[in-house]
This record gives sequence, C-alpha cells and structure tokens, in this order.
Amino acid sequence: MPDEAIDLDNMPFSKAREHWLAAKQVNARSAVDLACRLIPSYPDRPFFSAQALDLARAIGEELRVARFLLDTASDKAGIQLQPVLAAVDIILASPQATPSERTAAIGLRDRLIEAAPQRHFFRAQLARRERDLDTAMAEISAHLSLYPSDVSALVLRASIAMQTGRWGKYASEILALAAIEGNERSAELLDLFQRFQAAQGFSPDAADDIALHHERLETPGAVYEYAMDRAPACDTSARKGVVLLTGSLAGGGAERIVATMFRQFRTMEPDEDLQLWLFSKTDGAAGNALFYLPLTGLHEDQLHIVEPVLRPGEPFCWLPPFYAQRAQAIYDDLIRTRPRVLYITLDEAIIAGGIAAVMAGVPEIILHCHNMSPPNLHGDDRLSFGWDRAFRALLARPNVRYVNVARVAVDDYLNWCGTPAGDCRAEVIHNGVDFTPIDEGLARDLAPQVKAELGIPPDSPVIGAAIRFTDVKQPLLWLESARLIRDARPDAHFLIYGDGILLETCQARAAELGLAECVHFPGRVSDLPHRIGVFDILMLSSRSEGFPNVLIEAQAAGVIPVAFDVGGCRETMEPGRSGLVVGEHTAEALAAEVITLLNKPRRLERMRKRALKFVRRTFSVDHMMGQLHDLVYTGQDAHRPASAKNAGKGKGKRQKQPRKALA
Repeated sequence: MPDEAIDLDNMPFSKAREHWLAAKQVNARSAVDLACRLIPSYPDRPFFSAQALDLARAIGEELRVARFLLDTASDKAGIQLQPVLAAVDIILASPQATPSERTAAIGLRDRLIEAAPQRHFFRAQLARRERDLDTAMAEISAHLSLYPSDVSALVLRASIAMQTGRWGKYASEILALAAIEGNERSAELLDLFQRFQAAQGFSPDAADDIALHHERLETPGAVYEYAMDRAPACDTSARKGVVLLTGSLAGGGAERIVATMFRQFRTMEPDEDLQLWLFSKTDGAAGNALFYLPLTGLHEDQLHIVEPVLRPGEPFCWLPPFYAQRAQAIYDDLIRTRPRVLYITLDEAIIAGGIAAVMAGVPEIILHCHNMSPPNLHGDDRLSFGWDRAFRALLARPNVRYVNVARVAVDDYLNWCGTPAGDCRAEVIHNGVDFTPIDEGLARDLAPQVKAELGIPPDSPVIGAAIRFTDVKQPLLWLESARLIRDARPDAHFLIYGDGILLETCQARAAELGLAECVHFPGRVSDLPHRIGVFDILMLSSRSEGFPNVLIEAQAAGVIPVAFDVGGCRETMEPGRSGLVVGEHTAEALAAEVITLLNKPRRLERMRKRALKFVRRTFSVDHMMGQLHDLVYTGQDAHRPASAKNAGKGKGKRQKQPRKALA
C-alpha cells in the first residue's frame, strides 16, 4: 500500500516501526524519507531519528537528514536530544555546511541542553567530546547526585574516568560498575580495569593499595612500562623494508617532510621495499588529509591506511581507546610485513606505534618529532597525560632513536620526559627545503600577478603568513597585530594562506576589525613556494613551534620573517640579520617590529639579501635527506651530541658512528 494511503500521523508507534522496517528492506533512500516523515509524529521516540541518521550515513545523505532533524527540533518541542546532538556533530563536521548553519546548530544544541531536565548528563557528553575531561567528570557527578541509579550515567562516568588515563585515581568510580547487571558496556569496562589491575599485581580488594600506588594504573604511562618489561627481544631474522608511519598527509611541515622522504628514498633505494602507513585519509581539523599525496609519487590506493581494531588485546587494550585500537592494528601489520625499520613521525603516531613496534620485535625504531613537547605545544597536558612516561620507556631502549628538528626542541622533550641526554640516542636534524620552486617563482616575478589576482595595489607592502588555522598558531592574535600595523601603515595589506578549524572565525574577526578589504584568505594552495615571494614580511604568531619550514622558505624568497621567540624559530634565521624574533609574545610587540621594518626600507633590503644567502648555505633539502638516509638505511647517527644542549651545533661533514648493538 502506498505511504500516502496510510494514516501515518495516527498510527501506533509499534505499527509505524513495523511499517518502516518493511520499507527499509525495499529501498534505503525511500526508508530515509519515510523515517523523516515519521520523526515529527513521534518526537519522544528516538528510533526514527537515529535510524534516519544511520541509514543516511550509509548512502551519503547524512547532511540532508541532519538539516531536517535540526529544523524539526527548532519547530517541535519534546524531541529526543541524543539524535539532535548527533545531527549537530554532522553539521559541524561537514565542509558543505555554511558558517551560519554551524552557528545556528551550536545555538540550538546549547538551548536544548539547558532546557533538558538531565542537562548535566548532556553537558558531560559534550565536554567529553571536546576532551575537557575535568569538566565532564564534574558534570556527570552533578547528574548522579540527582539521579544516583542512572545506569547510563554510571557507565558514562566510568568511561570518562578511564579516558582521563587516571584509572587508579578513579578506581572507586570504575569499580562501581560491579553493581550493574545486564549492561554489556559496563561489563566490558569493568573487565578491562580488573585485568590491568591484576596484571599490575593488585588483588581484587586492593582499594587501599590502589590509592597509595595509583600511578601504577595510569595509561598510557604505566602500560608502556608494563609492556617494555615484558617485550620480546628484537627479532632480526628474515626482515626487510622500511615503513614510514604518520597520522596523515595534511598540509603541515612534518607531513611534507614525510612525503618528500618517501619520494626521495624510493629513488635512492629502488630495490628496498618502502611503505607509507597513515592513520587516516579523511579530512579533519588540519584540512585535506591527503594534501601532500602528489609529493609522494603514490596513488591513493597505494597507501596503507591503519584500520582500527575494535577489540584490541593485551597490552594494547589498556591504552586510551584511540591509541589502543591503532596500536593493535599496527602490531598486526608489523607482524605480517616484518620491516627492519619503523620510522614514526609526530606524537600521536608515536604513542600508538611505539609500543606496537617494540612488542613486534622491530629491530630499528626511529621517533621523529617536529615540535616542542606536548604540554609546551598545547599549553597543558590535557591531551597528553602519561605521554612523558611512555616516551621515557621508549627512549630507554637501545634500538630506539629520537630525532627532533631543533636543539631547543630536543632539550624540551628530554626535560619533559625525564630522560638524561646521555641515556638515549637523541639527535637533531634541521628541516631542509627544496629551493627550486621558490627560485622558479622569483625568476618568473609572480608577485605582481598574485597581487592582481587578490586585488592588492601594486605598491602596497604585504605582510603574510602560511599556517593551519588552529589555536596553537594564534591567528586571532595575528589579526590583532594586523589591525595595529594597518593603523600605522594604511597602505599595508595582509595575506594568510592556509585552512583549518578557525578559518571562518578569523574571516569573521577580520570583518569585525574593519580589515575585510585588506586581509585576504585565499585558502590552502599547492604552489605556495611560487607565491611566497609576494610577501615583504612573513609574520608568525605561534604560541609554540618546533622548527617552522615557512620561516626558511620565506628567507629563500627574500622575505623577512618576524616571529615570536618560541621553539626553534631563532634556529631558522640569523636573528637581527636575516629575520627577527620577538621576545614579548603580544600583538603589540609583534606589530611594532613589523612597523619598524616597513618604515626602514634600506634595512629591509639589507636583511633580504642576507636571508637569501643564509638559508641556501644552511638548510638544503639534500643535506637533510642525506642525514635521514644515514639514519634509516645505514644506521649512522646524523648528529650524535655528547649532550642534548650540543645537539646539531656541528657543521660540515656528517660524523660516522658505529651501529649500536640491538636489544
């Protein structure tokens, strides 16, 4: 019978559900449409909303259904909140959603949460998704003070507690799950905790001991220490090939180096198996996850994507869920492929891949970081609790090498994780840059063309940046500096290449500051080296940096970098001669240095000439690739410092070092 002939509005829920399930068997798209028709008739039942979203996701229509669901929630009272929250997440994640849609979705979500009797529960869920776990614990505790027998809330509290990594601190909240019967998730969490408790030598009723030694039940730190004590010896038999492991190929400096390494190593070692493994090829906060894929010389189907294992085994299961699922997958793949070297880039890949490599007996493990330590990078340890212990356990192994891009970054990491410089194989390899496309852009004199494309007057000075629009880059502070510069130099224009989660916020802020006509946001471009010469000054406002390639690229194009004195920024330049570092980390101080340079064109020209010579002498990509090749293929250290403070200071030919004995 056609749907039009059925009185859906007055049909009992059980009959409507039965009718919909029958329609689902016939056609998925029609079933989605029918579910949307039924949602307003049964606002207090989440079934049709949840089913519509799930089915729409499978056929690629989740944005359409999310929009419908939010429109319905705006017009109709009493609709169930959980599907609405899921619809909001879809809107926020979709590149097709408009800024006004995102703003409206957040406003609706917040209004519905505040109107809900169980608002503390939903606030806890929201805080957990935003990884603000202290707030999440406070909110779920407030909910349980009102609804102490709410099983869903008890399970959520335990989940949040375990997500913090502080399993020992929250042991009583986790063990409270023992009173719940018939809940699969509750039993799963309790079993996970009790197995780790037993593995660490605690008896089942050891509440007092756990309180005294809670650090033994922290993850990932205690899990790493447990695993390192029980790891097999390195297995060198029948191994071949090299695996490069990283999160994605999004448009950052570290990802570009990985892509360049892959292409160069395939040329330098054509007979050795070389693989590139990624956590994801799905776009995220960092933008296009495959931005640098063309640089690798691979097709997308030649990449190996680490597929998370939903039920990881010991010891991986005791890591935080994101890392647990990927560590098990990496371990399984390493056992299958048996590479002789695993080269891991960036912290998240190291936390998942380091333990997997050790447990798989990989004989050579290289950890390559491109930033300051995680608390320095993020401003706290909210996202990196226990990572210091994990790094310390890894660096203690003789077959693990640690590389960073700046001397200050090496010192920072070793101090953070409590590893004496002489107790690990830590070294510096400065980033190298391929100057060819920059020189091509200079030779073609593309600056007038770029200015014309963007509507910038030919004689206007241009202050630029090339960044990910994320919090650590402080783009809103950058715009405040731009406002101050514009006040002093009304002819100045500002150009920011890049994308990221804060791009739309920055575009709106530029308009609020009255800078819409002089601040340009072209997005991320694939030919930045050709375009960077349009800048007169490159201004970098980052809160934390490792060794920013863009400062080197700027100098190679005759552009003067002005950056906060963070991380390895001063190691990229000759401060005062080829660029400037700013000690006071304020918009006013950054703007003052730029204004001074703009008002002293003769000094600017002298610095430009110095910069062109300095970077070519110091930061060639060939030199960097030679050092990385030594590490990966000959086992020789690139810069083996006597102490971390001396790392990377030597110049000239690379020093050959004997290969260390492996564990």
